[in-house]
Amino acid sequence: MAKVGWIGLGNMGNPMSRNLLKAGHEVTVWNRTKAKAQQVLDAGAKWADSPKEVAEQSDIIFTMVADGPVLQAVTLGDNGVVAGLSAGKIVIDMSTVAPAESLKVNDAIEAKGCKFLRAPVTGSTVLAENATLGILASGDKEAYDKVLPLFEKMGKNQFYLGGGEEARTLKLSLNMMIGVSMQMMAEAVVLSEKAGLDTKQVCEVIAGSAVGSPLVNYKKDVIVEGKYPAAFSVNMMKKDFDLAFEAGKQYGAAMPVTALTRQFLEMCTATGRGEKDFSVLVELLEDMCDYKR
Repeated sequence: MAKVGWIGLGNMGNPMSRNLLKAGHEVTVWNRTKAKAQQVLDAGAKWADSPKEVAEQSDIIFTMVADGPVLQAVTLGDNGVVAGLSAGKIVIDMSTVAPAESLKVNDAIEAKGCKFLRAPVTGSTVLAENATLGILASGDKEAYDKVLPLFEKMGKNQFYLGGGEEARTLKLSLNMMIGVSMQMMAEAVVLSEKAGLDTKQVCEVIAGSAVGSPLVNYKKDVIVEGKYPAAFSVNMMKKDFDLAFEAGKQYGAAMPVTALTRQFLEMCTATGRGEKDFSVLVELLEDMCDYKR
């Protein structure tokens, strides 16, 4: 069994690391807030006092953090992962960050004689619990083949996309589509509500129609309940949209519909909804159209 390190035990990292423990791997963990690691420690993980110590004790090191600046802090800092690496180890980042941020981390890891894989995931916290995520990977193919059995303990669908930053760009593209799709659903729901239809029935019909999707099915109950606990917050979606715009500039891709949806996300934050789930776009539009359930 592999000696695995895991850094970042938030909504996604927590269940993903526990799935590796369930598979029998030795897992050493670190998180900025130790209390958030307790569930994983109770499941059998070992605690390390720094990312550097995680790297020293592990052959394969995973990171799953909020954004690019945090990734660079936990990898490139004085007590970061890179400081604890010795030749031959593999570092895998499963966060959603900009390609340029990722490349900087890659260069530092390769300078230590190690390999870096970019492996962002698709799917919700429910899929993370059930080990049925999609995993998009790019980087050294030999390293990918070596860690594929670990990916298979966390995800149902595996995709190897190339030797560089391809996984980063595709993940941003997917999140862009998810955000835009939710704005479309908000407009469809609110139009139907204003016409006198029942919200629950509207969501059920949408879910069972040609435009139904896993996203619609994940979010329909949240929309009907009108509570919007954050599986993926507005502010996190805004971050990913902004990273997608940076990639658009880099590659010369126009994203006009994405730009409009980004403004609605900003309105969510401006009205105190930034930490709610991004499906709160429905509630925002209800307010804008003066609709009260």
